[in-house]
Amino acid sequence: MVIRPFARLFALRPIALLACAAVMVSTMSGCRRDDSLKIGYLGTLSGRHSDLGVAGRDGTIFAVEEINRAGGINGKRLELVIRDDEGKAGSAQTAVRELIAAGVAAIVGPMTSSMAMATVPVINGSPVVMISPTVSTGDLSGKDDNFLRIYPTNAQKTRQLAEYARTSLGLSRLAVVYDLSNRSYTDDWRQAFTRQFESLGGTVAPAVSFDASGQTDYLSVARTLLAKKPQGVLILAGAVDAAMLCQQIRKLDTSTALFATEWSSTPELLMHGGTAVEGIVYCQNFIRDDDSTPYVTFCRAFETRFGQPPDFGAVYAYQAVKVTGAGLAKNPATRGLKGAILGTGTFPGLQGEFTIDRFGDADRKPFLMTVRQGAFRRVEVP
Repeated sequence: MVIRPFARLFALRPIALLACAAVMVSTMSGCRRDDSLKIGYLGTLSGRHSDLGVAGRDGTIFAVEEINRAGGINGKRLELVIRDDEGKAGSAQTAVRELIAAGVAAIVGPMTSSMAMATVPVINGSPVVMISPTVSTGDLSGKDDNFLRIYPTNAQKTRQLAEYARTSLGLSRLAVVYDLSNRSYTDDWRQAFTRQFESLGGTVAPAVSFDASGQTDYLSVARTLLAKKPQGVLILAGAVDAAMLCQQIRKLDTSTALFATEWSSTPELLMHGGTAVEGIVYCQNFIRDDDSTPYVTFCRAFETRFGQPPDFGAVYAYQAVKVTGAGLAKNPATRGLKGAILGTGTFPGLQGEFTIDRFGDADRKPFLMTVRQGAFRRVEVP
């Protein structure tokens, strides 16, 4: 049985793409002017994993508009050029080449690890710097290249979630399912989590995989997972796929603990998962109910602008643009941007300061989150 729950999700995408086109037209109208700086945005704006890409696009637009209202970068307005990577390696590489040819000073994006792995070789062949809001694969850590990020690697989060499942919940047997379409991220998570959980005396059954780029029989996957008789299941997938897996797991079993990652922690998880995702636990660096003044102020302004509260992708894309702007203010030359950003090191964030080391890798504190009464809530661990 193949379940296709995506009609509503895909129905929204033409609207999102029209919005994207409108932004491109408005921002490209002055591309020949000498008093402007161009930056690019690269994200998945169509297809199954577009929720994160659309959120990142909106956060990028918001930051660019805010910077321009404040007078731009050293008196120069920012112009935004948007490209859809379509969640495909070839499309992402083509998009990066187009952005480089358009003369962007930097590219904000991509939003997923698989797209980063596909595009880093392209960006390294140019003077342009790529600053990702949300890529966390360890495969790109510790490298002196043109790829920078403001989101930490998976290491801290895998450790914290494994310790919570094993020590706080006392679980000893887990099963893992992961999406091959973003393998650099999901396989990195799977391996790191398994090592940590087993180092604490737990057991992780041989992993089950599926490919979200094709059709998925979620019920069959759920049956395979539960046949391993786990006490918990870790789902390494995007929001829609995670929601559908939770639906099928809960039809077969109501007691198995459910775990996920920040990749699936978007409103699409709640929309498609309903009560089946209640109690799911994941680890990320974003606090949805943070009451700090910078974050609350941002959320109110963002909701006024877009008619909905910001998701974590929007929050981190906004901050990535701010990092880019700070670097351009110090050195507007394309070849000098990387040094300007790395030389700064520490940046003010919406939820506290964060650092970017000499290899362009970020460090932030992770938090455990859950879904409770249809909303994302923080997990308080004794």
